[in-house]
Amino acid sequence: MASGMRWGQGGVVRRVLRQAQRRIAGGASEKRQYTTDTASASTGQRTNAVGIPMLGPLLRQSVFPSTHFPSATATQQRISQQHLLDQGITATALSSGGEASFVDFTLPALQGKTIDEHFHRIGRAEAEPFLSLAEQASREIRQGLWDMEQPSWEMHPGWTRYGRQGSVTRVCAPDASDHVLVFDVEVTMRDSPYATLAVAQSRDAWYLWVSPYLAGTSQHARHLIPLMHSGQRAPRLVVGHNVAFDRARVLDARVQLKCSALAFVDTMSLHVACGGLSTGQRAPWRQYATAVAQDDSAYLSAHDDVRVLFDASALNSLRDVAAHYCGITLDKSTRDVFVSGSIAEVREGFAQAAGYCARDVSATAQVFGRVFEAFCDKCPHPVTFAGMLEMLDAYLPVDARWDAYISRCERMLDELTRQVCGRLRELAEGALQCAQPMEDPWLRHLDWHVAQPRMTKGRRGKDGEYVRGGEPRPYARQRYTGKLVGKPQWYCDLWDAESGDIRVTVRSRVAPYLLRLTWLGHPLYHSRAHGWTFRVPAAEYTEHPGRFSGMTRVESCSSLQDQGYDATVAGDTQGVYFKVPHADGAQANCGSPLAKSYQATVDNGTLASAYPTARDAMRLNAMCAYWVSARTRVMSQFVVWDAGDMRAAEDPVTHKPLRLGGPSAVILPQVVPMGTVTRRGVEPTWMTAANASRGRVGSELKAMVRAPPGVKFVGADVDAEELWLAALLGDAQLRGHGASALGWMTLQGTKALGSDLHSRSAGILGITRSAAKVFNYGRIYGAGLSHAVALLRRFNPGMPQEDARAKAEALYRATKGRRARASDGSAFWHGGAESFMFNTLERIATASDPRTPALSAGITCALQQRVAGSRHMTSRVNWAVQSSGVDYLHLLLVAMRYLARTYMIDLRFALSVHDEVRYLVADHDVHRAALALQVANLWVRALFSYRVGLEDLPLGVAFFSAVDVDHVLRKEVDLDCVTPTNTEPIAPGVSYAVKDTLQLTRGSLEASGSTTKPPGHLSDGGFCLADWSPLQGAVTPADTDGCTLPLTAVDVAKPPDHAWLAAQASVSAPRTKKAAASSSSVHTRVVVRANTKKKETK
Repeated sequence: MASGMRWGQGGVVRRVLRQAQRRIAGGASEKRQYTTDTASASTGQRTNAVGIPMLGPLLRQSVFPSTHFPSATATQQRISQQHLLDQGITATALSSGGEASFVDFTLPALQGKTIDEHFHRIGRAEAEPFLSLAEQASREIRQGLWDMEQPSWEMHPGWTRYGRQGSVTRVCAPDASDHVLVFDVEVTMRDSPYATLAVAQSRDAWYLWVSPYLAGTSQHARHLIPLMHSGQRAPRLVVGHNVAFDRARVLDARVQLKCSALAFVDTMSLHVACGGLSTGQRAPWRQYATAVAQDDSAYLSAHDDVRVLFDASALNSLRDVAAHYCGITLDKSTRDVFVSGSIAEVREGFAQAAGYCARDVSATAQVFGRVFEAFCDKCPHPVTFAGMLEMLDAYLPVDARWDAYISRCERMLDELTRQVCGRLRELAEGALQCAQPMEDPWLRHLDWHVAQPRMTKGRRGKDGEYVRGGEPRPYARQRYTGKLVGKPQWYCDLWDAESGDIRVTVRSRVAPYLLRLTWLGHPLYHSRAHGWTFRVPAAEYTEHPGRFSGMTRVESCSSLQDQGYDATVAGDTQGVYFKVPHADGAQANCGSPLAKSYQATVDNGTLASAYPTARDAMRLNAMCAYWVSARTRVMSQFVVWDAGDMRAAEDPVTHKPLRLGGPSAVILPQVVPMGTVTRRGVEPTWMTAANASRGRVGSELKAMVRAPPGVKFVGADVDAEELWLAALLGDAQLRGHGASALGWMTLQGTKALGSDLHSRSAGILGITRSAAKVFNYGRIYGAGLSHAVALLRRFNPGMPQEDARAKAEALYRATKGRRARASDGSAFWHGGAESFMFNTLERIATASDPRTPALSAGITCALQQRVAGSRHMTSRVNWAVQSSGVDYLHLLLVAMRYLARTYMIDLRFALSVHDEVRYLVADHDVHRAALALQVANLWVRALFSYRVGLEDLPLGVAFFSAVDVDHVLRKEVDLDCVTPTNTEPIAPGVSYAVKDTLQLTRGSLEASGSTTKPPGHLSDGGFCLADWSPLQGAVTPADTDGCTLPLTAVDVAKPPDHAWLAAQASVSAPRTKKAAASSSSVHTRVVVRANTKKKETK
């Protein structure tokens, strides 16, 4: 047993271990002796000790050519066996591994002795020369070698170079010798989405680009910025803050033939990976920053605990990041001229506008000098940098159907809006006919006061009667005339003077009253203090209080000064009011029950109406919901058209329409490659676009991205990526794939037999398998029991709180297990299907310097233990899983880039959405690209297995279930994308399983047929170091030997701690005052080992 571990004198754990061994040896009814791997004589199919089909001999030899780690001990196998039996995985299930999907072939040779060394080498190769350029530029900036005063700016169309010695030269593009540029673009948003001016800085010069439209030499603003000279092969690295915005206005990024010598780096992503804030940390950080700015000493002293967070991190804006890393204070007031001003105003204040842009560039350069150094420490593996470069190369082609799509959506939105407003107008007119509105549970909340028209005073005679013509009469200019005379105030408030009628929309406050909406059958009421609520009769609440437990009750306040005072609630002694639930929790108010977020409650009947007209209005509103939420983002996409369109961009030098080389138009998505603390990519439109739905206007959005002639989309979705990654961490403790119950269910469980995790959870909760996925992923991401209870009641609003809690507890006992404590007070999980996995995740999350297992990427400083303490545990566990998923994506992208360059596959990256990746591939290379994707996926899975000490891989996860070849962008190739705005089905694409691809390519990535390769449609073949003499020989195989990073999730140097393993597997709690094993003790041991390895490396 490892030194320093406290097990209550060791007796408890020894007793647990002996009990497990006795059950295994003779007491269990389901006995199955573990064996070593077995192989089928007919096919060579191998299965491991728990019946999981493994890689065939050729594949295994290709990715694991030699053995470096020990296999499972006999005791580990026995503990695993009993653990699986305790979790209901029987001997029959363990022996059910199949051979139907068996494939075996030889892969391309590894570039190194191990899969780990292979990825380090190809990662470095694909990151170069840009990684060396970034390292050099960052070092020079810190040394002050980039410091330059701003020149006096001159307004000339196109580029002007301002040398360090004062020279001013007109140029077509920045000098090819300036390999690194810090770049910023300014856009006058009121006039055009095209660039107005841009500034770039290199080590030796400033550059200013002025739009010909701003300079007065062009009649339109449609000009893109050239950053490369024609035929330039010298590499150029462009650095910017949120650089995707700037990239969208660069000419060289728009053409279909990818320029491999040009790459972009985003300082905002670098900062988020190093010092980004989680959602729960932003509000306290802002409040503390405000107190610092106002020198509020009282607040600062009262919140001294936030100071550590404030010093460790910052928000993502350039102003905050520059202040955090460099102490620079940026004045952003000049920005207003670009946000709300006109091109004439920019022209008038040209010097100030150019100076403002240059100051941002200078600040970005200083930030890059600091943050890139921190990034290299946080993310030391070259694959992370190379993957980020690839994500910033996203490219989406569209054609003339893009405009037609927007027009169709707008027309249908207008039509449906008119219909919904018409239904609501009918209901409003009908409400006027109610004889006793104050007796109606909805209408009584409207203002029925009748506003009298304003009348003239009138003139009376001596007899007191009005003189002739002197009677009071309505003022000519007033609101309450004509149709509004005698109408109640709520009706008058709906009056639209322009149309001469009332106008009611779903956003009107009176709409839920007119629709007579109910929540769980109870009428809605709007409170100014609490948002939308529903009223339950007091007698019903008294008789069935359990129905409403867990819901937020609105407490009546008697004091008018109380912030939560509501006269209706306070005066209603016969009713009890509850807040309509909100996704953000009990403190949040429901602003509109007809918002998109409540559509699920309409579908399941929680939010309803008894009136057919109302139901029809709600149905029409649901149809519009998607387009209403997406239209602003969709219509603001910066689309650049080809020369064949009258809206085409124009070359600023030749004044000829630009040719993109293939597509009719191109959208460059505004991707932030690392936009969250988990390092996931962020993009507001394409990464959040829903799949096409027959009942939602505009939901065919993704299918509007279409491959140009001669090109196809080729891509795949990683099957259960993060679930497998999490399960692998548990399996690693027992040194076998599928050795833990979660691992076995992930690898071998099936929907048909109900033996997979989602089916099992659905059975416990009594919900659908699809709904169970939400619970399972939420739990794996760190969500607790209260979240499961709230989620279950959201799926089943009528379920009593006690029942929901009982079901959620049963789920957590069966999956996460029970909590126990060791003698040192530390807690761990035991007895559940996921206990091994959660103990490993928490061990990573609570480490002093948490790192992902595959690429050793570190957690943001804001979530490190020295800053967060014991708080934000959910975010830290979530980081361990999702950040590993980001490693997976980066590894896949780099492997594909390497294979495409090595085998000259004509493709370019299009888009990735978490576990989906899509490429544009020339028609003649689609099958080779599909095989490359399958090989890349196997390599990535093999690396993850290797990094946790497992030198084998289940065949079921080695390959994508299918690779899609399609002519449009969509989730599945057989989705017809029929929607209210797209009534014609889109022709299907084709999916190829790995066996199909092997047959079509004969198992080889080499090009077949003609020895002369067709000219590249999409890629120039990739950057070659030989094309640039300064880097010749800069990266050699010797540079990467022994450079792989130390393992962070497994300690393979010491023998396994069988007592600790047995304690985690134990279903029953140890019968002692001092509980069993300490996960933190094991964690301490791992950290010491990791630190030792780091010291040895140094």
